[in-house]
Amino acid sequence: MSSEVFALDIGTRTIVGVILAKNGRDFSIKDYEILEHETRAMYDGQIHDVELVAEGVRRLKESLESRLGYELKRAAVAAAGRTLTTVETKVEKKLSPFREIDENDVKSLTVEALQKAIETLSGKSAREGFLEYNCVGYSVVRWYLEDQPIENLIGQKGRSAAVDVIATFLPRAVVEGLISVLKRCGLELESITLEPIAASSIAVPPSMRNLNIALVDIGAGTSDIAISREGTIFAYGMVPTAGDEITEKICEAFILDFQEGERVKRKLQDSTFVEFTDVLGIERRVETKQVMEAIREAVWDLAAQIAGKILELNGKPPAAVICVGGGSLLPGLREAIAENLEIPKERVGVKSLTTVNFIKGGGGDLTGPFAITPVGIGVNALEGTTLSFIRVWVNGEMVHVLDKEDPTVFHVLMHAGYPASRILGLPGPALTFELNGKLTVVPGKLGVPAAIKVDGQEASLDDRVKDGSKIEIEEAKPGAPGRARIRDFIKEEDRIHIFVNGRKISVEPRVFIDGKKASFDDEIPPDSSVEIRKQDLIVNDIFSIIDFDLAGSRGFLDIKVNGMPATLTTALNAGDSVELAWKNIHI
Repeated sequence: MSSEVFALDIGTRTIVGVILAKNGRDFSIKDYEILEHETRAMYDGQIHDVELVAEGVRRLKESLESRLGYELKRAAVAAAGRTLTTVETKVEKKLSPFREIDENDVKSLTVEALQKAIETLSGKSAREGFLEYNCVGYSVVRWYLEDQPIENLIGQKGRSAAVDVIATFLPRAVVEGLISVLKRCGLELESITLEPIAASSIAVPPSMRNLNIALVDIGAGTSDIAISREGTIFAYGMVPTAGDEITEKICEAFILDFQEGERVKRKLQDSTFVEFTDVLGIERRVETKQVMEAIREAVWDLAAQIAGKILELNGKPPAAVICVGGGSLLPGLREAIAENLEIPKERVGVKSLTTVNFIKGGGGDLTGPFAITPVGIGVNALEGTTLSFIRVWVNGEMVHVLDKEDPTVFHVLMHAGYPASRILGLPGPALTFELNGKLTVVPGKLGVPAAIKVDGQEASLDDRVKDGSKIEIEEAKPGAPGRARIRDFIKEEDRIHIFVNGRKISVEPRVFIDGKKASFDDEIPPDSSVEIRKQDLIVNDIFSIIDFDLAGSRGFLDIKVNGMPATLTTALNAGDSVELAWKNIHI
């Protein structure tokens, strides 16, 4: 890996180029250049005019090269946080209450949630949506079992399970636009990262990365937000309000053009008085507190929007808020954010490049919180903590996947638009029917998961893939539906046992399907009503159960039940003892 990098931060208003070198554990800024766009070629962090942006980058590059004395051939860039879209979605799935939830059920829920998120965002099928967006991260917010929150679904039983997921997507067009600009300037792509990740590499020290921290980059047009937890950034957001709204309020209050209003705003942090010339050509000198009063409501509104988005993404106030970007220097903003989040004001801070011990050099215009992101892009490139894209083939079709945290077969198939049913195999539908008035469920058979090979070798969903890997998948097969016959539900207590001439006789119950007489071997139809009834016996029924010769006239039939005289119509109960004998008639 090179020990020097050309970091390029292409912003809405400015382009910043930094030549950053690594020396052991420290980094030094060899040179830098800052250039303002002459016209609006960027909107909300996305390139709208490739040629105009490329012309600006080319002039910046040539200026640096003239001082450095050598050609710059590669550049590290970052996608703006405001181009990221975070989608929260919930998916519920019906389950058999007789089977434990396993890891495949959890994966299936996750796949369905992510696919629903990309469909919601793109308005297209998951397969088409993943052609336009990369999923740069997702986080499970909460699991549910039968609508009740639960920590872990695995091993549980229930009729339904659900998951809330927050997923963040990066439009592929953003990446392609950055690459197009570089090509027009004779530059190759060194690496690409996300601006919030670049800023966090400097603004959030390693000892804080496991904390729940909100990083807020307050720029000119938007305020970008990233939330970290357990060592990773799991959610991104943006509010369409930032420094420009404050400048416009100053211009409105004191009749200034935008450039003069911007200059006045930058003076607020370190001056007791500010001097300016309004659009009428009148020179004025006013107290800073007078300007602050004019923008007080706008500052509060900006803080309220930032705090609201943090709470929306994080679900609760974070442990701390770190502000970067030029807008973070606005007096009173830190305190207003803290008040809106209901956290101590000491927990909202501004990170300046001058406070970062491992960054040497800079100064001049490249200082303060404004410099955090461009220098962070270079740090990420030199440390190797950047995003890259790999190409993987699935059954002969190429899929682009973000090479983030070593993608697995599971991630690739998800990006290829494979639904859970084609990866994991869904269980067959359950058989439901009423048995003696009670709902009964016979679960379907488990599905057969997909057979997967990676580069010709058998593989699992959790196996890692690399650039150029070839995945062959024989799609999963659904499980067979639940089936049952009436005899599967005959219990011993459904039978009646009597004794005839000392021999024990078992009398089977009568069975019915939807009111019609049925046999034990009949298959139970779905949504049917099955009845299993004990026999109502009289003595006469015995002769259809046992072999007893009634032919001919030998005399009269002597019948006794439990030792007492009885007739053919005497009712019998379980456990009764019946004695039958012919008595001769003598004439």
